[in-house]
Amino acid sequence: MTLPVSVQIITLNEEMNIADCINSVLENDPAEIVVIDGGSGDRTVDIAKSLGTTVLTPGRLGRGASRILGYESTTLPYVAMVDADDRLASNWLEISLDQLEAGNYAALQSSLRTWGCRNFWETGWNEYYIESIKPQSDVVMVGHPAIYRREALLAARRDVGNDHEDTQLSIDFQARGFRQGIGTAISRRVVPMNGRENLRKWFAYGRGYRDLVLKHPDRRCAIRKHMFVTIPFTRGWAPVRRGKLLQPLFCLLMAGSIIGGFYSRENRDD
Repeated sequence: MTLPVSVQIITLNEEMNIADCINSVLENDPAEIVVIDGGSGDRTVDIAKSLGTTVLTPGRLGRGASRILGYESTTLPYVAMVDADDRLASNWLEISLDQLEAGNYAALQSSLRTWGCRNFWETGWNEYYIESIKPQSDVVMVGHPAIYRREALLAARRDVGNDHEDTQLSIDFQARGFRQGIGTAISRRVVPMNGRENLRKWFAYGRGYRDLVLKHPDRRCAIRKHMFVTIPFTRGWAPVRRGKLLQPLFCLLMAGSIIGGFYSRENRDD
C-alpha cells in the first residue's frame, strides 16, 4: 500500500551512499521521494534520477533552506526527512506513520543503530545511539530520520540555519506546543570508519552548537551540560554495564572534539 508520505533527502556529493539509501526508502512504498541536491560534483543527481526520484537542484542553499524547499514542494500530508547515510528497515515508514498518528505527534524520530559494528568507531556510535535515542512518548529534540506532519512544518519559523537544523526546528516546535517523540521503528546509519573523519565531524558539531547558542542564548546552559556531562559521562559509562568497556573512551573523544569546535575561533563572530 502506497503511503501518503514525501520522503526527502538532502544531498551533496553522496554518490557512494545515495543508491542504497533510496533503495531502502523504495521498500517502504512512499508516495514520492524528493532529493534536494546542494550542487554535487559527482554522480549523485544522475543516480537519484535513475531510481525514479524527483530531484531538485537549487544549489548550495544550506540544509535549513533546503529542508524548507523540500516540504514546500510537496502537497502530501506527511514528510519524512532522511539523510543519505540512513538505511531504513522495510517497515520503517508504516510503523512511524502509525505511531505519529496514534500519538498525535507533530514529529516522530526513528530509533537508530549503526549499519555494522565492525570496529571501534561503528561500535561506539551504535552504543551511543542505544543510550541517546530511545523510544519516548515526549521529547524536546527530534533528529533524523524522522516523520513530520507537513502542516506543522509549514507553521514553523523560516529562519532555520544550516547547522543542527533539526534541533532548531525542534526548538520551534517546542515553543509552539507541538508534540514530539521517538518511535520504535529502527533505521541503520552508515557512520565514519576512522578517527580523522569522526573527529572532523564532531568538531563541526561543536561549531554548530556554538551557532545554535548564538541564535538561542537561553540554550547555553543545556548545550554546555550536554557537552561536558551528558556525552562523556551519562552516555559514556552506562554501556560499561553491558560489557562495552571502550565506550567511555569513545564518548570522551566525541565530547572533547565537540568542545573544541564550540570554543574554536574558526568563523567566530561572537
